Amino acid sequence: MIRAITKRDLTQISEIHSKFHESEFPLSDLNRFICSFAVVDDETDKVITAGGIRAISEMIIVTDKDVDIHQRRLALLQMLTAGVQTTRMAGYEQLHAFIQDDKWLRHLIKYGFRPTVGKSLVINT
Repeated sequence: MIRAITKRDLTQISEIHSKFHESEFPLSDLNRFICSFAVVDDETDKVITAGGIRAISEMIIVTDKDVDIHQRRLALLQMLTAGVQTTRMAGYEQLHAFIQDDKWLRHLIKYGFRPTVGKSLVINT
């Protein structure tokens, strides 16, 4: 049975995370998610799996590559500053960027971005 997570589930969820996933990722505050739910055994109410949907902040930038590289770099830094400030003000802990251009990937890493833990996947809804 799938249902909303209850306070009594949190201990079980924490134990499952500690036993199986602690070295992979920190357990997030499920109360800050858009929606959190658990699949439980109908008879014992034991949590089988739990999780939810967390909103992330993602920055999308388009750049005129005909403009001088120095101007583009300065523009990128201004965009990143504005993006980080906005993300913090909105209460998010991370700002994501999904990038296909290796040159700009190096720039983003130079200015503080880092690879995510795990592989990024997406599904169309």
